[in-house]
Amino acid sequence: MVQQIWAKFNPNERMIATGAVVVIVGWIIGLISPYGVGANALALIAALAALAVLYLEYAPNTNVNWPAPTAVILLAVSVIGGIFALLGLTWLGIGGLYLIAALATIIGAALMVWGSFQEWQASQKTA
Repeated sequence: MVQQIWAKFNPNERMIATGAVVVIVGWIIGLISPYGVGANALALIAALAALAVLYLEYAPNTNVNWPAPTAVILLAVSVIGGIFALLGLTWLGIGGLYLIAALATIIGAALMVWGSFQEWQASQKTA
């Protein structure tokens, strides 16, 4: 099922999904560190929301009437996730596993923002 949906993604949507998975992995690593309980939880929620939008867009037997184009929704969710990931920069001085978790979250959020921005630009050209 996941492979069928992944095959339908364009390169920008694959970048968004990859960034969301990196954010999720960074959050899990943050849970392992002594300072990271709940670290970047809002960035995690944004990553899960982006994955949900992508899934609902391409899943079989789903017909969702979005209030806005999906490119706009993905851009908004990704930017919000990116802002919350950047707010985690204040804890970078701690080091150790939390440093790895914070950097992974920031990199994943950057991938999400860049991919969704490119998807939004592509949707503007076709409109």
